[in-house]
Amino acid sequence: MDVFSYLANNVPLFSVCTVMIFLAVRNFKIRRKESLLFLVFTTIVLFLSIVVAFEKYSQRVGDVILGTAFTSIGYIFRPILLYIFILLANMDQTRSKKFYMILGTPLIINIIIYIFQFFFGVDVLSKLVFYYQANVDGTASFIRGTFLNFTSHVVCVLYLLALIYVSTRRFYGKHRRDGLVLVLCVAIIVITVVVEMLANRNDLLNIVCEICAMINYIFIISVNSSKDPLTNLYDRRTYYEDISRYRDLVNGIVQIDMNELKFLNDNYGHEAGDVALSELADIFESSINRSTMCVYRLSGDEFLILMYQGKKESLEETVSLIKEKMSQSSYSAAIGYLYYEKSDNLSYKDALKKAEELMYQDKTNHYIESGHDRRKAI
Repeated sequence: MDVFSYLANNVPLFSVCTVMIFLAVRNFKIRRKESLLFLVFTTIVLFLSIVVAFEKYSQRVGDVILGTAFTSIGYIFRPILLYIFILLANMDQTRSKKFYMILGTPLIINIIIYIFQFFFGVDVLSKLVFYYQANVDGTASFIRGTFLNFTSHVVCVLYLLALIYVSTRRFYGKHRRDGLVLVLCVAIIVITVVVEMLANRNDLLNIVCEICAMINYIFIISVNSSKDPLTNLYDRRTYYEDISRYRDLVNGIVQIDMNELKFLNDNYGHEAGDVALSELADIFESSINRSTMCVYRLSGDEFLILMYQGKKESLEETVSLIKEKMSQSSYSAAIGYLYYEKSDNLSYKDALKKAEELMYQDKTNHYIESGHDRRKAI
């Protein structure tokens, strides 16, 4: 294999991989899981570029065994690349282990089928999927065997469909921008796979996947910069951005303020307070209707849920679910909520004030019933 030609032909790929490795290593301590997965992804991309190069070299020099081996490895690892991209696309999403186990089953089947190609001494097995035929001019030609030759293609299509599913599932609510980049990346990968099949090429997916992975990684970092680092909820800056864009779409407001935070901080330390805020944030985030609602952490113990063009029943169900989950936890919060329509002639500012008044009324009732002075630690 001409090493210089290989390096020259893959300069764009090496450039993107270098940037990806730099970003992953730089953020490794902060985002260990994501960075490790991106490093694995980049390693496989580089490995596949070498596999493709050896595959072409073996055809050129007529090495049947080498060609069969590297073509099989390529068929095995290309679906693995897409599977890892699905993992990357779901880094900030909650998925069950069963989901990933079901998704991994085609990989196992794919590996088993292409392992048959290593039985060079058994004609039936070695030619079941594909084989190489030596030519009189000293080259080797790739020959398709049975329909099993398309196993890798079928698995790739399945993973592309899975990618389309997980990406479109993120494309909802007011923060559509959180899913838009992934949707575009998936669309580019789908187009690349189609082009490869039509042009009978196998070297485009590597560079395209790596570019899309880098874009997705950079976007994950940028999205997380708009979130509160403790609770992973949208922060105050994002709230102001959303209100400036979608103020007229808001028709439901839930004002929330944690109870007894000062008591926790003064008696058990701020770490205990942080644990409480994180647990409450999880309750709020898991209770909302994500297609119409967003949760924001505005300050220390102040949270806000905005509903965009949602239904009154949905708002009431969310509040009820939050109260139910809080009753099962060790913490509580004062809640004031308001649903309003355009016919109510109520501005967002006035609606926010009314929800806040209801929240403070609920907080006053809590401290009266508990007998605590909210201004004191004990």
